[in-house]
Amino acid sequence: MFRRIAVLAALAMAAGGCIWNRARVNDSAVAERAAGIVPGETRAEELPGILGAAPSAVIPLRDGRVVYAFSYGDAKTEGVSLILVTLTKTNSSFSAVYVFVDGEGVVRAVERSPAPAPRWETWPFGA
Repeated sequence: MFRRIAVLAALAMAAGGCIWNRARVNDSAVAERAAGIVPGETRAEELPGILGAAPSAVIPLRDGRVVYAFSYGDAKTEGVSLILVTLTKTNSSFSAVYVFVDGEGVVRAVERSPAPAPRWETWPFGA
């Protein structure tokens, strides 16, 4: 009887599954393509074409300037599902390119920082 229960328990655990999921927001090359923006020359309407993405946010400032935020990043989830127990871990890394545009639509400044690539990890506990 105990042997049958042990075999059934082992089969039930083997019937579980592994989980891998990846979510991307824009392409991480957005930060690299931002080098093509020339302050004082590039206009706001050119930004989506240069960066290859629509802005994630458009933030008007009180002095008439506008900040265009182009977010990008990656999230990786991995785990295992064993019938009643599921263990997962998500590593994510997001960043943005901020483009400051004056009241006439001309780019005045660009701030960017590359997002480090998140790692795939199979163990859901710990760092």
